[in-house]
Amino acid sequence: MSVIKQKDKIVAQLELLNAEMIAQRSVRGVFLRGIIHGVGFFTGSAIIATIAFGLLSPFFGQIDWVRDNFERGSSLVK
Repeated sequence: MSVIKQKDKIVAQLELLNAEMIAQRSVRGVFLRGIIHGVGFFTGSAIIATIAFGLLSPFFGQIDWVRDNFERGSSLVK
């Protein structure tokens, strides 16, 4: 009798897994997952670039055209 119950539990789990796989492979699910990954990648890249440029700003400030453009931009803001 316990073998039949185990088979029923296994079948129920397989049906649940099949339903989840169908939901994961739907166009809507793939689209939403892609949007979420894209936003996460963009946000993470922006954070890393900001930190890198902040750490490397003394080196960038020594380049003449960067310094000139920064001073021109800061004078426009004032």
